[in-house]
Amino acid sequence: MKALIIFLLACYFALSYRHLSAQSAGYTIESFQGVYTELEDYESVGILALGSPIWEMEFDFNFQFPFYGALYDKMIYNAEGWGMFTDDEDESTYLMDYTGSYAWDDLNDTSNITSDVRFSHVTFNNMQAFVLQYTKMGFFADPVANSFDTYMNFQIWFFENGVMEVHFGEMHMDGTPIYEPGKGFYCYTTSGGVDTNEVCGPHVGISNPYDRDDGIAVSGSYDDFEITSDIYDNLTTLPPPGWIIRFKPTSVGLFDPAPQNNHIIIAPNPASSYILIPNVASKVLIYADSGKIVYEGVPSEKILSVSNLTPGIYFTKIISSGQTFMGRFIKI
Repeated sequence: MKALIIFLLACYFALSYRHLSAQSAGYTIESFQGVYTELEDYESVGILALGSPIWEMEFDFNFQFPFYGALYDKMIYNAEGWGMFTDDEDESTYLMDYTGSYAWDDLNDTSNITSDVRFSHVTFNNMQAFVLQYTKMGFFADPVANSFDTYMNFQIWFFENGVMEVHFGEMHMDGTPIYEPGKGFYCYTTSGGVDTNEVCGPHVGISNPYDRDDGIAVSGSYDDFEITSDIYDNLTTLPPPGWIIRFKPTSVGLFDPAPQNNHIIIAPNPASSYILIPNVASKVLIYADSGKIVYEGVPSEKILSVSNLTPGIYFTKIISSGQTFMGRFIKI
């Protein structure tokens, strides 16, 4: 038990309050804990695409977006999570691209759509942005869809100053053979098998529309990665909810368009049977390191039992009086 506690503590401090930054020509990549906020006002790609899971659509930014020395007022995106700035099928943005394509659930009831791709034009601190949100998305033609409730939530943000961000929300990837932490998303065959010899994403990178070799990408885990020029390199381990991976032009200085989350210290830590909640009226969510929600509710007292959780590292989100607080604790 002592060895386990030491190991978990080492992992905890390695993850806590981490803000990674790396740079290549033209762009800097930053990776850090933030807050995931669902779009409230949006349009539905699912409805506009008439429910077809294999879609490609042009989106207007409503501003001039600077990218590799040129300005663009629109871009084309598709079901793979691959974005283009020209009509020549350039490989400009692979921001959570998956070669096998993502897919929403059947859109039989358009009055109550829970799985969709959504988009909106928003403003944060006088900064315009275009947001593309993949909401409770699964994999297209997933051979194990009937066995596992697999889904992902993530957003792609394009700010008017040229900054791009991937925001990660709740993900339920437990058990699915398509995803292996440390590897990424496997390919699968039409015969219903998963090909563990080939990784098909997710790819997190950008490149010059006119020179694919002029790119910058993440290769490795969200919290321990290398910077490469190959946009086909893989994000091997998915981050916890609220994590942000940012691509920032080197010409942009300090950038903080939205308030970062407030950190809160969870006690006791490590915890064996309970944790203390600062405000009883707060909504509390506890996530496993896979991104799965293991608790969601409004506790009636400050002591919240965690005795049923398996040993490991957990992330907490506490929403109180319109503010969001993030914390971590170890269950032993």
